[in-house]
Parts: sequence; structure tokens; C-alpha cells
Amino acid sequence: MRFNTALTIILFAVSFVLQGCSDSGFHLRKNLDLPVKYQRVQIDNLHQDHAFVKFFQLALEEAGGELLESAPTKIQIHNFQEGRRVVAYTSERRAREYLLFLRFEYSMQLKEKTKLARRRVNVDRTFIYDANFALGKAEEENQIRNNLYEEASRLMLLRLQYTLD
Repeated sequence: MRFNTALTIILFAVSFVLQGCSDSGFHLRKNLDLPVKYQRVQIDNLHQDHAFVKFFQLALEEAGGELLESAPTKIQIHNFQEGRRVVAYTSERRAREYLLFLRFEYSMQLKEKTKLARRRVNVDRTFIYDANFALGKAEEENQIRNNLYEEASRLMLLRLQYTLD
């Protein structure tokens, strides 16, 4: 009797997990559906070779949009800041934990008319540093920075998606 109950519970758990893996199941990140007028955009005040612009372009393309050098919708980036600061030290007064951050403001113009007032983006992550693994930690820091770019891009696109006329 115990074996049948345990087997039933295991089968139920497996079927529950597999349900989440099907096409009709849940997804952690859904593709955004941008309004047509926001699908062709350009970014001003930030160099096109900057890593953030590359990540924004990928997110925009995933949402069905396109980043152009000249477009009717212009996103203007203001006060772009990124960096890190120490938030914890070891007993020997060496940096042990950093806060990596990305901060900026942006506004949007649609055909020379201001459509969206300045909005602030502020994302950050903590990063624990160990001098014994400096090379691996440098790569981890780059990955965290890329995650900040992805998150900031997604926040901007979400706000564009729900901007009212």
C-alpha cells in the first residue's frame, strides 16, 4: 500500500513538472509586443558601439523592433553612469564586495514631439570579489554588467509597450 502511494505521488510530481515544460505552459520571459509606432527607433546621446546599445538592439529585435540610425521614434539617453563601488571589506581592509550599477535617464520623441517625459533607470547587483580567483571574477563581473544592460533594456521596452497615446 505504501509503495502505491509513493508511486502515485512521484508520478503526480513528474507530470506537474513536465506540464511546465510544454509549449502551453508558463514562460519566465515573454516576448514583448511593441506598438507599431515604437518598433523603429534610434538612440541619441550614446555612442552606437557602446555595449548597452548592442544589448538594447538585441532586446528590441526580439520584441519585433529595429534600431536605426535615423527613425521617427528617438530615445534620448541622459546622464549615463555605470561603475562599481565597494560595499564590504575583509578584516585586512581589502575590498570584498562591490556594488555594480547602471543609472541613466531617457526620454522619447515621436516625430519631433515629446512623447515620454524623462524616466529613470537604476539597476544594480552585488559582486563578491576573491583575489585568489581574479581571472574568473573578472569574467563574472563582465557577465553581471551584461545582465544589467539586459535588464535596463527590458525595462525600457516594457515602458514603451505600455505607453499610452
